[in-house]
Amino acid sequence: MQTVTTSSSSIPTAGVLTPNQYVLGGKGVRVEYSATSITGDPLLHYRDATHEVNARGEEIRQQETELGTLVTVTLEPDADAGALLLTVIIPRAQLRDTGGEVQIVTNAVLTRSRFPRLPADAQLQSYRFLSLRGVATFVVS
Repeated sequence: MQTVTTSSSSIPTAGVLTPNQYVLGGKGVRVEYSATSITGDPLLHYRDATHEVNARGEEIRQQETELGTLVTVTLEPDADAGALLLTVIIPRAQLRDTGGEVQIVTNAVLTRSRFPRLPADAQLQSYRFLSLRGVATFVVS
């Protein structure tokens, strides 16, 4: 039997599971991400010194890439200062059973998008990289 994997979650049919819950932290930052919940929607909680954001469902953008799953939420919507996005790289991992946990070391990117005030040659995005570590588990929901 095999594990069937869909959108960073899995339906266990054998001894290998894909984690669906991640608790990660770094210097002044905490990220909690659930690929699914009791309603079936993903959940993400982000906190740093100036932001505390809870996102769910369509507020969370997920993209499968060679890096892993890129999970993106908006921390600050478009405004005069520009939007601020958080993208967490969720690496591929596996667990032997529902009681296990795996140590995760990954990164997140804060992306600031700016709008030019005048037509000019300008870089419109800047990035800040965050080192994160924590654990991934499989939670039955």
